[in-house]
Amino acid sequence: MICRICASEAKPLFRATILSKYEVGYYECPTCRFVQTETPYWLDEAYQSAFTTTDTGTLRRGQVLGDSAIALLFFLFNRHGRFVDYAGGYGVLTRYMRDAGFDFFTTDPYAPNLLAKGFEADTPTDAAGRYELATAFECFEHFVNPADELRKILAYSDNVFFTTQPCPDPAPALDKWWYYAPHHGQHVALYRPETLAYLGKQEGLHYYNLLNYHLYTRKPLPPLVFPLLVAAGRFGLASVLRLFLKSKTVSDATLLEQRTQAGRLTV
Repeated sequence: MICRICASEAKPLFRATILSKYEVGYYECPTCRFVQTETPYWLDEAYQSAFTTTDTGTLRRGQVLGDSAIALLFFLFNRHGRFVDYAGGYGVLTRYMRDAGFDFFTTDPYAPNLLAKGFEADTPTDAAGRYELATAFECFEHFVNPADELRKILAYSDNVFFTTQPCPDPAPALDKWWYYAPHHGQHVALYRPETLAYLGKQEGLHYYNLLNYHLYTRKPLPPLVFPLLVAAGRFGLASVLRLFLKSKTVSDATLLEQRTQAGRLTV
């Protein structure tokens, strides 16, 4: 099996039953440490719904990850810029970040935008249309071809704040790590920090991480800045920073009402 990141020969790891019916091989790359399934032929079935029944943490995850994003964007990036939530699902994070005061937009070809209607992201056609930063929460593990997908995100922004659970090393047995998630069959790509560093390096990106939080950027940062801001945002700093931001909740409602009356938005 060829590694889908570095093209080295990946070694068999174990086999698992996906979606309670398909016997599937998992492989580990000795070069970049990437863990992947065999070519995933079951994805049409796995994605009959954009979200899995067992994913009960969608709303809570949006809040927790959003709080870390607030701290990161406030201090490291132009907080008055435009931002995009890549694979933004129902628009949970985009609405949360707009309520906090950031000019966020969402894009996701596989899920309906329910909570951030009217704030769909345009694909940039030139440098002026690019975004200050892209978030990509809990989607890297779904990528069949991670390098291709990363380039799609980079079309929006050179800064990518994303989450995915790092695979322990050595790789745990199937029943010892919940993130394999064979019951829904959507997690086909699992990474170590060195995997993500390798992937970013191919695009000329610096890579920083803290546990399941990761950042790609073209600008070098002091090593501790990213982990400190992520942790501080999650554990209270975001609430303080909101005092210095102007929420878009009311102004968005006014804007959407104007668009609706002008026939440019359907309710």
